[in-house]
Amino acid sequence: MTNFSPRERVNEALNHEEPDRIPNDFGGTIVSSIHLEPYKELTDYLQLDPGGLGIRDHVQQLPFLTEDFREYFQVDFVPLSANPPADWKLEIEENKDAYTYVDEWGTTMRMPKSGGHYFDYWEFPVTGDLNELKSYDWPNPDDPARTEGLREEAFNLREEKDYAICGSPLFGGGILEQAERIIGLSQFLTLLLKDSEAAEYILDRLTDIYKKSAANFLGEVGDLIDVVLYWDDVGTQDSLLISPETYREMIKPRQRELFDTIKSCTDAKIFYHTDGAIWRLIPDLIEIGVDILQPIQVNSGRMGETKELKREFGDDIVFWGASCDSQKVLPYGTPEDVRRETKRRINDLKDGGGYVFSPIHNVQPGVPPENIEAMYETFFELRDY
Repeated sequence: MTNFSPRERVNEALNHEEPDRIPNDFGGTIVSSIHLEPYKELTDYLQLDPGGLGIRDHVQQLPFLTEDFREYFQVDFVPLSANPPADWKLEIEENKDAYTYVDEWGTTMRMPKSGGHYFDYWEFPVTGDLNELKSYDWPNPDDPARTEGLREEAFNLREEKDYAICGSPLFGGGILEQAERIIGLSQFLTLLLKDSEAAEYILDRLTDIYKKSAANFLGEVGDLIDVVLYWDDVGTQDSLLISPETYREMIKPRQRELFDTIKSCTDAKIFYHTDGAIWRLIPDLIEIGVDILQPIQVNSGRMGETKELKREFGDDIVFWGASCDSQKVLPYGTPEDVRRETKRRINDLKDGGGYVFSPIHNVQPGVPPENIEAMYETFFELRDY
């Protein structure tokens, strides 16, 4: 059998071919990693060096993963993200009952000291007033600090182990998601229905910002990365966050515009992260150029019908995730429950390539290390083609 490098293996699978084995992602993105708390528990359980425990993503409290961790789990992917702008730096303040900071969009983030696992979106810089939006200090996508040193970093990642590189040009959420993050979720969803002029102004500004940031990022590393990351949640546990009609009228054309820009700058595949029951929108995502769908939340709506999902869409889109139910089985099941669930998902999605194994979103606090071990032991047993 041909020995594939991680990058060769990944690109074969992303082109719907069968390499030597299913590629594995654990920490190649900020939506397929592990929270700091279970990371410390898991590395202690496996007797791995956790490293310096620096934080890669402060909102979700994701640590920098060590090379020993990647080697143990035989990971094929590494992340590469745009830098913050020159005029902003992270400054976390400690208050009586919480930690806070202000992100580069002007949103105040807050994590409670007692029982807090993440930084939540707490106070927003603008309302839905159109005049206020026009005077808002929107981030500058052309700040050269955002891409400083990225090409050298990408070369080093290539030389290290020829990893597949997941490049992230975004500095915030996607076009819909970031709109919610600067004025609040309920406020923006109301705006979509009541004040389309203000909603369209926000969406247009975000589309323009992300087109520029993507072009700048890919101008530096577009020839060195394998996957371009995009996240924009449109699903809920049982349905969609907005109606299909609203998505197709307000969000889809702008996502298409951004994805067209990305595809003009690189041959890397477009990775779209959205949680939830989004089956009805998969044809739309394929139509606008999405190559990869992640994380396949199998306990949400019809997304658990993974065999049918593969049959209906498997020729047109790559499934990334769908490893083990992350809300019930992985945190609360027995190791045997985890093995049974993981085996089912791999068997449903493996054949014909077009599948990447990874946790369904990030591994959360409360997941026993024994269950993570059981999930990956099952993967190692079944991964070979």
